[in-house]
Amino acid sequence: MYSEELTEEGIVKESKDGIATIVISNSDSCEECTAKVYCKPGNSTERSLIVKDSFGVKSGDRVRVSIKGSKILSASFMLYGIPLILLIGGLFLGMQIFASNKELLSTLLSIGIILIYLFISYVFSKRSKQNSSLYPEITVVTKRQV
Repeated sequence: MYSEELTEEGIVKESKDGIATIVISNSDSCEECTAKVYCKPGNSTERSLIVKDSFGVKSGDRVRVSIKGSKILSASFMLYGIPLILLIGGLFLGMQIFASNKELLSTLLSIGIILIYLFISYVFSKRSKQNSSLYPEITVVTKRQV
C-alpha cells in the first residue's frame, strides 16, 4: 500500500493557480478503492478530485491522475487513526481524572478532544490549501481542448 500508486482518468472541470478539479466517473471499483478519502461526491454518477496541476490544463482536457499510496495512507491516518487514538486516550484519561460519573464524563471528554482536533485540522487545511504537495498529481494530459 505504501509504495503503491493508483491512477485514474478524468476530465478537467476547472483549473486555476496550479490546482485543478478533475471529474472522474463513478465505477464499480469505487466501492473498494482506498483513495476514497481524496474523492468528493459530485452527484450520483461522478466524483471530483482536487489535484496539483503542473501542466496548465484547461477545462475539458482529458487527463490521467496519479495518487501515491503514501499520501493515501497519511490522509487515512489523519482522518481515522488520530481521532481513534484521541478517543481511546480521552477515555483512559477521563477514567483517571473523574471521581463520579466516570463513563459519561470520559466519553464527553473524548468527544471534546476529537472536536478540538477536527477544528484545528480544518483551520490548518484552509490555511495550507496552497501546499499542493499533499494533492494527487496530473501525470499525463491525454487529450487537449483547442
